[in-house]
Amino acid sequence: MSVTNYPQIDIPFNARYTCLFCGEPSNDAVNIPFSADDIHSAPHEPLSVPVCTECIVVVKKARCQSIYQYRNAVKAALTRKYQKALGIGSNWTEQELEESEFEGAAFEGFKRSAWMMYTMAKERVNYSGWPLCLDGIPLAADDDADGFSFDGTDFVSIEHAIEHYIKTFHLDAVLLPELVKLLGKDKFGYSVRVSRLYLRITAAERTQIIADIVENQQ
Repeated sequence: MSVTNYPQIDIPFNARYTCLFCGEPSNDAVNIPFSADDIHSAPHEPLSVPVCTECIVVVKKARCQSIYQYRNAVKAALTRKYQKALGIGSNWTEQELEESEFEGAAFEGFKRSAWMMYTMAKERVNYSGWPLCLDGIPLAADDDADGFSFDGTDFVSIEHAIEHYIKTFHLDAVLLPELVKLLGKDKFGYSVRVSRLYLRITAAERTQIIADIVENQQ
């Protein structure tokens, strides 16, 4: 159950009526933590933040304690919801779309709107809001999870990025995580490229691929 009368988080003048989580126009406010049961475990004072219709749904479903954890929950939910739109930027460049030779009304419509859909989705997922303060006092950060950025998109974690690219390119669900574990996140792009070469593999083939890469790293 949500409670009322939380103090409002400090909002810069140019961010009035802006959703804290995604940067879209806000039309509501939501209490953080949303559940009264989580107030005593929150690392900061309860507060109210501006929110849009889409993000408030995620906040109400999440069971988090801090505003930072809620922001990560919303970012993860938006990335999953707009996975196809974000995938456009992984498969195409803007110039490639403009120069593509799609035929037919449906393809022409995609050609005109695809890059806009991608940039809009990326801007919402990457939105970082503004410095969080309550009555002029900065909120203490409590979320130690490492974010991860790749190909222009900010992810909550390396695990979240792995999940996104497995879905985007229909990759082997075991191979990519194993390659990232083996090679490290600095070679995430290489791990994705290798995984895209082997979309349908057996367990034996997967083992051999990993063994070959291990040998090449020595």
